[in-house]
Amino acid sequence: MKDEPDIVLELRKQEKLEEKNCRFHETYQNIQESEKISNENDYKTILSNEKDFKNSAFNESCDSDDMTNLKDNSISLFEISPETIMLTDINGKVLNINSRISDWLGYKREDIIGKNLLKLPFFADKYKNNVFDFSMDVLFSEKYLSYELDFITKNGEIRTGSIHAVPIKDNNNDATGGLIMISDVTESKTAREKINKLSQFQNSVIDNANVWLSAMNLIGNVVIWNKAAEAITGYLREEVLGHDNVWNWLTPDELGLKGEITTKRTNHIEGEFLSQNFETLIKRKDGKFRTIAWNSSNILDNSKNPIGSINLGLDITDQKRYEEEIKRQNAELKRLNRIKTDFLNVTSHELRTPMVAIKGYAQLISDMSLGEITKKQKKALGVVLRNTNRLNKLVQDILDVSRLESGTMKFITEETDIGKMIKETVETMQSFANNMQIKINTILEDNIPFIIIDSERIKQVIVNLLNNAIKFSPCKSEINIYVKKEGDYVLFKVQDYGRGIPKNKIGKIFDTFYQVDSEKDRKIMSGTGLGLAISRGIVVAHGGKIFVESKLGKGSTFSFTLPLKPVKDMEERFKKFNIFS
Repeated sequence: MKDEPDIVLELRKQEKLEEKNCRFHETYQNIQESEKISNENDYKTILSNEKDFKNSAFNESCDSDDMTNLKDNSISLFEISPETIMLTDINGKVLNINSRISDWLGYKREDIIGKNLLKLPFFADKYKNNVFDFSMDVLFSEKYLSYELDFITKNGEIRTGSIHAVPIKDNNNDATGGLIMISDVTESKTAREKINKLSQFQNSVIDNANVWLSAMNLIGNVVIWNKAAEAITGYLREEVLGHDNVWNWLTPDELGLKGEITTKRTNHIEGEFLSQNFETLIKRKDGKFRTIAWNSSNILDNSKNPIGSINLGLDITDQKRYEEEIKRQNAELKRLNRIKTDFLNVTSHELRTPMVAIKGYAQLISDMSLGEITKKQKKALGVVLRNTNRLNKLVQDILDVSRLESGTMKFITEETDIGKMIKETVETMQSFANNMQIKINTILEDNIPFIIIDSERIKQVIVNLLNNAIKFSPCKSEINIYVKKEGDYVLFKVQDYGRGIPKNKIGKIFDTFYQVDSEKDRKIMSGTGLGLAISRGIVVAHGGKIFVESKLGKGSTFSFTLPLKPVKDMEERFKKFNIFS
C-alpha cells in the first residue's frame, strides 16, 4: 500500500484517540459518586459503583480485595488517561480533574478544582453560555453528548477540544454530577479544514468543468454528476445520484447501443487499469439526441483493485455536423476541380492544334517558302510569330499547372551531360537575348558528373529563369550561368544585373500567378506568373531546392540544386507537392 498523506495519518491517529475516549467513557459510566474535595485540597476519590456491582454476577463472585483493586485501577486510568477528564457536581462545580490539563493547556489542577464551569479560565467569554447549556443538557439528559470548542491555554494560545460528557447518577437514577472528557483535536481540525478546502476546490473544479464528468461505483451507482452533465443530458444531479439505471435512460433502444455501453462499463469494472476513447449517441431527457466523445477510465485503489469508473464526455454534436458539411463541401470542390482540370486539359490540347498550324504557315510565309513578300508583310508576320510563341507558352504553362495540381506530370529520366544541356538551353534563348543585346555567359566547373534527371524538365526550369533575367535586365548587359558541384548536389545559378526584387516581395516570388513587375511592364513584357511556380515544382520533384537572392537596383541570382544521387519516387514526390502553398 502506498504511503498515505500526512493529513490522512493524522485523522487516523485522532480516530484511535477517540476509540480510547469511548473505552474511558464505558469505565466511568459505572462511577456513581465523584470525588469530594476538602478545604485543605486533600483529594479523596469516591468512585463507588455499588448498584451495578450488586446486580451483576461478577459482583457476587468478587471479594472485597477485588473491589479495592477495581477502584484502584479506575483511579489509575483516571490519572494516566491521554485525555483531560473532569468530574463536576450537580451545580457544575469541578470536583476533580486529571493532570493532563497541565500538559495540554498549561493550568495546574488547583487552578481548576473547586471552580464552577462558567468560571474556568480556559473558556472564552463568548462560549460560556454554550458551556452552561451543554452542562444542563448533560445533567438532565439520558444521551451521550459531544461537541467541539475552542480553549484558551495559559499563555493565550487557542486549542480546539472535542468534549464528550455523560451524567453521573445515584441509585435513584438522579443526576449527581457529570463526567467530561476533552480530547485535543487541534491538529486533526486543521487537517480536516485542509481536507475540506481541498474537497471544495476539487468539487468546484469538477462542477465547473466544461465537459461532462461523472463517476460510478462498482455496482454502477452514479456518485459524481457535474453541471455539464446536467446541461448535456437534461437530468439534474439529484435525479441520477445513487441510481444504477442512468445509462438505460441515456442509451436509445432504437439505435441498439445498450449492449455496447454495457460491455464498455463491464470492461472498466472487471479489468485492470483501462482507458477507452469512443463515440456514441445519448438520448436527452427531452428526447433529443446528442453525440458524445468519451474518455472512460476505471478507478483503482492502492492495491490495484477496481472500485469504480470515471467518465469524461464532450458534446461533439455540432462538431460532427460541421464535419459532415465540410466533407460534403470537399466532395463538391473535388468534383468542380476535376471538371476544371478536364476543361483545362481539353482546352489546352485543342488550342495547341491550330497554333501549330498557324505557327508553321506563318514561318513558311516569313521564310518566303511560299513566295515573295514585302518587308512590311515580313514585319507583320514577325508579330504573328512572337504572339503565337507567347500563346503557345501560355498553353504549355496551363497544361503544366494542371499536371502539377493533379499530380499527373510525367518524368522521363536519363543520365544527362550537364554541360551539353546548358549549351542547348542557351542556344534556345540566344535569339531573345540578342534582341536585347544581352550576352549570356556560362561558367561551368570542370568535371561536373553526369546526373540522372529529366533533362527536358530541367531545361524548362533554366529557360524560365533566363527568360525572367532577360526581361528585367537593361540592354547591353550580361547574364551569367554558374554550375558547380557542392557536396552531394549540383548547384545552378542564373545571375542578372537588372532591377532586382523588393525585399518585401521575395517571399512571394514562387507563388502561383504572382508577378513583381508593374502593370505597365506586364503590358510590354507579358507573363502569366506561372513560370517560377512550375519551376519550383519540377525542382522539388527531383529532390532539390530553389531559392533567390536579390538587391534592389543591383540584380538577382536565382539558384537551384539537384542531387547527385537521383530520387526514386520522383512522380510520387510531385503528387505530394502543392503548387498553391
